[in-house]
Amino acid sequence: LMGTGSWPDGQATISEQHALFVGLLLLIAAAGKSALVPFSGWLPRAMEGPTPSSAIFYGSLSVHLGAYLLLRVSPILELSLTLRLAVIFLGLISALYGSLVARVQTDIKSALAFASLTQVGIIVVEIGCGLRYIALIHIIGHACLRTLQLLRAPSLLQDYHTLENAIGSHLSQKKPLWVRFIPKRYRIMLYRFELERGYLDILINLFIVRPFMALFRLCDLLERRWTNFLSGGESRESDLIKPHAESLEEYL
Repeated sequence: LMGTGSWPDGQATISEQHALFVGLLLLIAAAGKSALVPFSGWLPRAMEGPTPSSAIFYGSLSVHLGAYLLLRVSPILELSLTLRLAVIFLGLISALYGSLVARVQTDIKSALAFASLTQVGIIVVEIGCGLRYIALIHIIGHACLRTLQLLRAPSLLQDYHTLENAIGSHLSQKKPLWVRFIPKRYRIMLYRFELERGYLDILINLFIVRPFMALFRLCDLLERRWTNFLSGGESRESDLIKPHAESLEEYL
């Protein structure tokens, strides 16, 4: 599949059509592993653990695995211009999404999670542009920096609160220059979009989770009818068991 030659000078031996098909499948896998759009919702949730270890693993190490996958299969990307454009587009959308949503986060872990997503999106763009060594250096540097930030985050919050108590007020936060040129009406719409994290969870639940659940329920119904027909009765013993009470009061 990868052809001959060592990375990064390897040459894939498959056709352009096969490279496009295989590359798109790998791109979907990389998007899920690196929390790229539209699979960005799991990253801040995975980093919500009470200890820094989970945040470090997901926010600074695991989040790069999808980008590393694209980096390793870069010879396949070179065979299809359409595939490279798709990689660049997905990286740009993810970087823009991460930078916007990070602005409205109220906890430091979520802010760092979407900051990581922004950098990973830029790394994916670099891979799509063929800048393999730059992408590799970016992955290593970002992993080290983000690990340091996540380890420093608890004490940083304490220092931040100490500084605010010393000056007797909150530190001023200036809006980005580009936000000032947006009309107030659209600023409110943008803020809601950022606050809802792009409505990605709602869209995934509506167009992916629900259709799959409906398909699985249909398959389960057909299987149950077929097994009941073969057995001449209820084929599942679990159907005859009374479900547990929904509340503790029902046991009293």
